[in-house]
Amino acid sequence: MSALQLILFAAGAVGLLAVFASQFIGGDTGKLRDRLKGSGQFAAAPTEPEAKSAIADLASKFGQFAAEPFMPTTREKQSSLRQKLARAGIYSASSIRLMTGAKVICAVGGLVGGYLVGAFVLDMAFLGLAFGGLIGYFLPLLWLNMQIKRNQKAITYGLADTLDLMVVCVEAGLTVDSAMQRVGQEMTNTHPDLARELSIAHMETRVGLSRAESLKNLGQRTGNPALQSLSAMLVQAERFGTSIAGALRIHADSLRLKRQLAAEESAAKASVKMTFPLVLFIFPATFIILAGPTVLNLMNSELFK
Repeated sequence: MSALQLILFAAGAVGLLAVFASQFIGGDTGKLRDRLKGSGQFAAAPTEPEAKSAIADLASKFGQFAAEPFMPTTREKQSSLRQKLARAGIYSASSIRLMTGAKVICAVGGLVGGYLVGAFVLDMAFLGLAFGGLIGYFLPLLWLNMQIKRNQKAITYGLADTLDLMVVCVEAGLTVDSAMQRVGQEMTNTHPDLARELSIAHMETRVGLSRAESLKNLGQRTGNPALQSLSAMLVQAERFGTSIAGALRIHADSLRLKRQLAAEESAAKASVKMTFPLVLFIFPATFIILAGPTVLNLMNSELFK
C-alpha cells in the first residue's frame, strides 16, 4: 500500500469518526437550525417522552401494579415523596406509584439475588438475604438522590446565562412574565431543566396566581438556593419599585462569580484528591520500573552468590 493510499484511508477514517461523534455529541441540531431560520416552533421542554416503547409501557404498568398495596396512605408521606420528585424534575402524575413500585420490585429482586449469592457463593444465606433486600430497597432512593443533584446542578449552571437573556428581554420592553416565557422558550435546547421550571412558573401566572406567588412556588418547588434568591430578589424589586433589569444584571454577575469560585475550589481540591491514587498505584509502579532492574542485577551479582 502506497503512502497516498494510507493518507486517503486515514482521512476517510477520521471523517467517518467525526460524523459519528457529531451525531452523539452535537445532539439534535434540527431544532436549533429551525430556530435560527425563524421557522422553529418554540415550546417548553416536555416533562415526559412523547412516545414510549412497548417494553417501557409494560414496565410502567407492572410497577404501578406492584406499588398498589404499598402506596403511602397519609398526605404527609405523599407530599414528601412528591417534593423529592419535583426537585428531581419529575412531574408525572404516576411518578409516586412508579417510585413505590420500583422500591418493591428492587427489594424483591435484591432479596432473591442476595439469597442466591449468600447461599451458593458466600455460604451465608441469611446475611446475603438481608444485605440484598436492603440494597434493593435503597437503590431507587439512591437513583432519586442522584437525579436531584443532577437537576440542581443543571439549574444552577444555566441560571446566569438565563438571567442575561432576561435582562435583554426586560430592557427591550417585555414584562417579567413575558420575559420568563420567552426565555423559557429560547433555553429549551441549551438548558431544558431550567426552561421547564420557568415555563411552569409562567403557566401558574396564566391560571390566576400572582407573580409573587408563582415566584415563591418556583423557589419552593425546585429547592434550589439560586432560584430561591432570584425569586426573593424579583419580589422585592417589584415591591419597592427598583429597576428589575439592573437587579437581574447584578444577580447574574454574582451567580457567575459564585460559579467561578466553585470552579477554583474544585481545581484546588484536585491535588489533594490525587494524593491517594498517586501513593497507592502510581508510586509503587514507578519504583518497580526504576528500581527493578537494579535489584535484579544486584541479586545476580557476586555479593549474593
